[in-house]
Amino acid sequence: MDLQRVYLVGSGSFLPGDPVPSSELDRVLGELTEAPAAIQRFVSGAGRRMMESSGVECRHLAVHPETGALTHTFTDLAYEACVKAMDDAGVAPNDIDLLVLALPSYDYSTPPSSAILQEKLGIECCAEMEIHSNCSGVGKSVQVAYDALRTGRYRNALVAYSQLSSVYTRACYFNQAKVTKTNATLRWILADGAAAMVLRGEREGGGEPGEGKHEILGTYVESIGSAKPPAMSAGGAAADLIHPDRQIPEVYAEGTHHLDQDFAAVARLAGPTLLDGLVRFTDALEIDSSSVDHYVVSVPTLQLFEEGLPKFCDRLNIGPDQLKFRSAKCGYCGGAAILIHLDQMARTGELEPGQLAVFHSVESSKWMTAGFAVRW
Repeated sequence: MDLQRVYLVGSGSFLPGDPVPSSELDRVLGELTEAPAAIQRFVSGAGRRMMESSGVECRHLAVHPETGALTHTFTDLAYEACVKAMDDAGVAPNDIDLLVLALPSYDYSTPPSSAILQEKLGIECCAEMEIHSNCSGVGKSVQVAYDALRTGRYRNALVAYSQLSSVYTRACYFNQAKVTKTNATLRWILADGAAAMVLRGEREGGGEPGEGKHEILGTYVESIGSAKPPAMSAGGAAADLIHPDRQIPEVYAEGTHHLDQDFAAVARLAGPTLLDGLVRFTDALEIDSSSVDHYVVSVPTLQLFEEGLPKFCDRLNIGPDQLKFRSAKCGYCGGAAILIHLDQMARTGELEPGQLAVFHSVESSKWMTAGFAVRW
């Protein structure tokens, strides 16, 4: 089989609402006034100092600052990014043959959010797929689309990731009596946003990359967490509802629906797991790691970034200009982060013709990494 080349021909991103500075974050998400006294002291003391040293100056939230209502659903966020990506690529809705949407949750248990997004975009007929994943979702989605385009099954694929962290972090979501320091801290780390890109398959001889046409060189996806406990979790689904006497009211009463993270495990494992994944990624694609102009990775705080930077530079044989902290002005948008950064870099001209960029994320939920490489 003659395999096609795959090009990135358009990108788009969307950050909801006005930037929310750290000083306004608790007001917009809702104060934790019913949390245990120790948690309230943490929020106003050590926790606030932690937030101020995170390196994030502001972030975007899909929350009305006065009413506290969500302004967007997962598919609403994805729609805005997809429209921008299709406009950038110069394609109409019915030019899309394949729609791949990744997201950490969904608008409804059914129908699939991918089909809801298809309807919002006005795509009459296409193949649609939904990937349930957190930070590694972009890499997984690109791999699915890349492989499908390479075989010639489809011509134009629209890949999107939507991150609506606020659904888990507004005060109204919590059983505040069960709020922990971890729950409170995640409110200061996670932000909302979505990004998308249009990929196109072309047969050999379809032309070299040029303005608006950038070749995907390959993808990489791995999961190494089979022997490791999850470091991020959120309950409230089937595993919590097995017993007839323990249903939604009991789950809420116990607070097991809260989004939780093992910060000690993340501090210990996230950096090394991401770095190992990058090394295996570049080795698999036979890329000289030192030749990569931009490594764009998922790092939520400046502290974690600065702690890991020397090891990344040493093992990848790169300088600090090839790997930057990019969440200062938009917050950490989870799975959407690397794709949001790609769109920002493309629109500002930071990605220059001929440059090689690697976009890669680590997901702590069960320890996965995934990403893709593109020649600009």
